Parts: sequence; structure tokens; C-alpha cells
Amino acid sequence: MKNSLIVGLFAIVILVFIGIWMQRKYIENGKKHFEEFNSAEIDSQIQSIKIAFKGTEMSLVDGRKFVFYPISNNNLNDGIKFSYTAQKGDHVFKPAFYDTLFLVQEDKKFAYTFKNLID
Repeated sequence: MKNSLIVGLFAIVILVFIGIWMQRKYIENGKKHFEEFNSAEIDSQIQSIKIAFKGTEMSLVDGRKFVFYPISNNNLNDGIKFSYTAQKGDHVFKPAFYDTLFLVQEDKKFAYTFKNLID
């Protein structure tokens, strides 16, 4: 009985440490993705869009890929999500270190802000 209690406590401690390690890796990856996206000057067309790392992964025709976390609220685009709106061939642009990504579809222009994962 005593041995199984010790083994159980040891397993719980190991699981807690694994959970903490995974959370730190998730935060580090999020910061890395944000820094790459935030510092990039984007002026290209979308090759593909998919959900990745609990955010949006956008592949561009120029070969670059970005993961970012667009904010959907009623003040911008009536709360329409970027991943539901953006399509292959749409034009996107954002100056480096600018807080808004613009999406252009034929005669429509959408503006999306995104989560800052560094603060």
C-alpha cells in the first residue's frame, strides 16, 4: 500500500513537471511566431490558410509562412474571423511592426489586428 502511494505521488509530480514544460514550450513558440509575423513586411498573395498552434497559419505565394493570432471583434469586420474570410489568391499586406494586417478581396478591404504574445 505504501509503495503504491509513493509511486502514485511520483507519477503526479512527473506529470506536473511535464505539464509545466509543455506550457513553457507553447509560450516560447507563440512568442517566436509573433516576433516573426510582427517584424515581417508583408505584401503578397495567400497560397493557403489553416489552423495551427491554436492560431492561423498563412502560407504566401512568395514562400513564407506565418502563424499569428488574429482578433475577431465587432469593431473590425463585424466579427468575421480571418480564417473564414481569407482565401487562396487574396492579397494581404502589413508594414513591419504594424499592428494591423490588411486583407483585400476584389473590391473589399478588411483590417485585422492580432494578439501580441510578447507583453
